[in-house]
Amino acid sequence: MRKVIQSVALLIISLGAVSSLHAADSGSLALQEPWNSQYTQENATGPHVLGLWTFDDANPGTDLSGNGNTASFNGAEIEPQGKFGAAMRSFPGFPVEDKRHWASVKTSPRLSPRGAFTLEMWVQPEADIEKAVTAYLLDKKYVSHNDYQLIVNPAGRTGTRTLRAILGFGDFSETWYSDPLKLDPGIWYHIVFMYNGAGRGRFLVNGLPHGEKTVAGVGAITPGTRPLTIGDRNGSNYGGFPGLIDQVRISSGELEFRPVRFDRLTQRSCYIRMEQNPSLAFQVTNLQPELLSEATVTWLLNGDIQGTSTLKNLESGKPQQILFPLNTSLRPDQYDLTARLKTSGPSQTTAEAVFPIQIVGRKLPDQFPVIMWGAGIGEIDRLKKIGFTHAVATRVNYAKVLEAGEPTLADSEENVAKMRSGLDRGLANGISFYASLSPGSYLRSREKLQRVNRDGTTHSSREDICPLIPEIKEFTYNVGASVAQTYQDYPALDSALLHTEVRGHSRPCFHQHDREAFKKFAGIEIPAEAGPPRGVDYKKLKNFPSDRVVPDDDPLYVYYKWHWKTGDGWNELNSDLERGLNSTAKKFWTWYDPAMRVASVFGSGGNVNVLSHWTYSYPDPIRINVVGDELFAMARGAQKHQDVMNMTQIIWYRSQTAPIPKKPGDGPEDLAHWEEEQPDAAFITISPMHLREAFWAKMSRPIKGIMYHGWQSLVPTDGAGG
Repeated sequence: MRKVIQSVALLIISLGAVSSLHAADSGSLALQEPWNSQYTQENATGPHVLGLWTFDDANPGTDLSGNGNTASFNGAEIEPQGKFGAAMRSFPGFPVEDKRHWASVKTSPRLSPRGAFTLEMWVQPEADIEKAVTAYLLDKKYVSHNDYQLIVNPAGRTGTRTLRAILGFGDFSETWYSDPLKLDPGIWYHIVFMYNGAGRGRFLVNGLPHGEKTVAGVGAITPGTRPLTIGDRNGSNYGGFPGLIDQVRISSGELEFRPVRFDRLTQRSCYIRMEQNPSLAFQVTNLQPELLSEATVTWLLNGDIQGTSTLKNLESGKPQQILFPLNTSLRPDQYDLTARLKTSGPSQTTAEAVFPIQIVGRKLPDQFPVIMWGAGIGEIDRLKKIGFTHAVATRVNYAKVLEAGEPTLADSEENVAKMRSGLDRGLANGISFYASLSPGSYLRSREKLQRVNRDGTTHSSREDICPLIPEIKEFTYNVGASVAQTYQDYPALDSALLHTEVRGHSRPCFHQHDREAFKKFAGIEIPAEAGPPRGVDYKKLKNFPSDRVVPDDDPLYVYYKWHWKTGDGWNELNSDLERGLNSTAKKFWTWYDPAMRVASVFGSGGNVNVLSHWTYSYPDPIRINVVGDELFAMARGAQKHQDVMNMTQIIWYRSQTAPIPKKPGDGPEDLAHWEEEQPDAAFITISPMHLREAFWAKMSRPIKGIMYHGWQSLVPTDGAGG
């Protein structure tokens, strides 16, 4: 009987590299199908069973599922002794004998599952299998792009074969292959292919996983009109299976055939050589109805035994956690980590699962960052080819963190899993990533958190928060801590850009706490003239010195200097974000840009490690060092040591470099290729000469990294976003 039990509470470590199980998320766990016995009751006639043929009794073609999919025979024979009762015998087809040897079932909507499904049967090859070129187990597809086929491929030089499943999606088909297997004549094998309805196909042989693949961008199969044939191809050239076939079942859903299930809790799969003490967490669940009193798990890396773990009293459906300590002193390579479980006693249970692991070499120290301000984890290959060391990656679900009111998983479990996988790929390819974090910007539309005028009203344009509000500071810290806790075990995420492009919106604020903060600092009230974000026109000030020399204690000068250093709150908010990021053992290096978009005062970015700014190279690339030298001056006045990076914009504004003609005929007669290809482009790519000169201008200063923005202007992409 198919059983579904409620899962017990699982160990959920949501803030590290360990995730909860997908099955546990659904609240239930399917036990093992009784595939080693004859299907009866719910396993034969349950609503999930779409068709079941056992070839028994007086009417061997009867569909025991009760769905009326009766099979008729042509060239195939019924043998009285099968796996369970009788069985169907098929014979070799082309090139031995190009004739039908099948059981055929008329087409039915039930036989074209619209979502996930499972194909299974018992097969016993005969010696004639050596003569078969390709042997068909199930075929409802033939040469169309509809439905499915399950095939045994010809033997290779070593005598092993692969199973092949081909699914049709209307306009195209996709193929899945099993791992190699040996099919010895006279031996019964239980063959399973499962499809999840969303691209993942899996093979099992005798209850053990035997290969899987996931194809992106595909869903349910497309129903066809051809009959289902068992044991042969749907048309010529015929390809019968030389041997016996028994208990053929087609079911909806992905069923469970494993006696024991291994689930990888640790999502991380790539490690640095000599990394200290990494352990991989796994969950082991007994899927059989009986207790397993003791089981031994043998761990292997590429077939070499690494050690064993012992599990006791594995109750049915109740998971236990085990750890595998990875030996990172092994050479950098890709490894298959195999978990092989065995029990003792006469009814020995065996189970096996394979998980990919990679160990990479250590980076050389003091690498010079070459940062792409953009791109992402989907561009690792092109980033590596061009020569970048860093690109943007991590996103944060700000609404989720705000609702939690404390550090939490930085995004949905699905998105975090994708990001962790991308960070593993980055580490394997020598590409690091930074998190671009702007929690303050996220809050700008919330009126109660916005800056206010002297009369208490908010600004109608260029909304900005008042970072001195405690609620904002707490949220900002929680965002940083959430990122740190979620990705603390992923070395490829090593840096963060904090609150980019925020201070251009900054302006004086007149909450009571703003007034009190300035009075505490200066001992005076905010001057009545203060208000405009860029200062006050001196010509409008009474008794302004004719020589325009302002004393250091001039109230307006004191106020605006305080505003740009401390009072607008952004520097301190960056420090709150940095404090959250570095609240775990993992340490991020951080930067702020565009750092020079402020008044000319010392200190910018708060407690970041690096100041940076970007520059458009036109009209003269050497102008990039204007802001570069200003950055060095600003960093020298910081409260902590700060380094400097500099960015070149790969994009050029078309309006400032190659304007679109206002009238037809105003432009040149001969157009450049890009003008013909993209006549309305708002941005164009920097010229190679400017790119080179800007690079050497930057490198003439003691900067600690270089950056570029404009991925879409550098490589072909599908979109035009920043």
